[in-house]
Amino acid sequence: MTTVQTVTEINARRLRAISRLPSKSEVAWLRRRLQRWFRYNRRSFPWRCSSDPYTVCISEIFLQQTAAPRVADLIIGFTARFPDWDTLAEAALPDIERALYPLGIYKRRAKTVHSLANAVARMGTLPRTRRGLEHLPGIGQYIANVLLVVLEGRRMPFLDINMSRVLERFFEPRELADIRYDPYLQTLARKVVNVTDPLSANWMILDFAALVCTKRRPKCPECPLLERCRQGRNLESTRFQAP
Repeated sequence: MTTVQTVTEINARRLRAISRLPSKSEVAWLRRRLQRWFRYNRRSFPWRCSSDPYTVCISEIFLQQTAAPRVADLIIGFTARFPDWDTLAEAALPDIERALYPLGIYKRRAKTVHSLANAVARMGTLPRTRRGLEHLPGIGQYIANVLLVVLEGRRMPFLDINMSRVLERFFEPRELADIRYDPYLQTLARKVVNVTDPLSANWMILDFAALVCTKRRPKCPECPLLERCRQGRNLESTRFQAP
């Protein structure tokens, strides 16, 4: 495919994405229902009670491919033993591996956070820009967004497979396999969290995905979105047909 064809396809995809976006009233309805649900069902984790860049960043790295309750059981002890970037950078890699063993994939995780700690220690502080963050080991689009929301109050989505599942089931599916590059899903997620408190807006969707709109056997009968959910009724019927 030539460069001209590539640019043309990207532009066409963006136009399709814009044409498929829901109205402001549809997004507002979803948000109101989830805010009401979140008021009584929000989860509490150590990193949600912290504005410390180190704690938030390390926690988010551990949360990749690991359930939040497991990370919650480990993170307080880990940050007590390695309380800042400098301490973590100076630690021996085998010591970090032992501390992370309960999480699984501990060798890779230890290498990632150790490399990250060394990079931040050399810089003196964690960058506050997307470009600076995404140049660091272990930090991609998702974690950069989390840090920009927590540290800078930016209205960015914590868009992962869990948030995408809720949005795609309720509205429409994305076009591209890779969430990071799909213009429809990226734009839609930004619209949903474009509120005064983007942090809570992100948390409520992630908690809803974890507790109600689960990957397997979603709890459609108790879902506050079922009334307007595009896939809800179909998911509910297949749920009762499952062996």
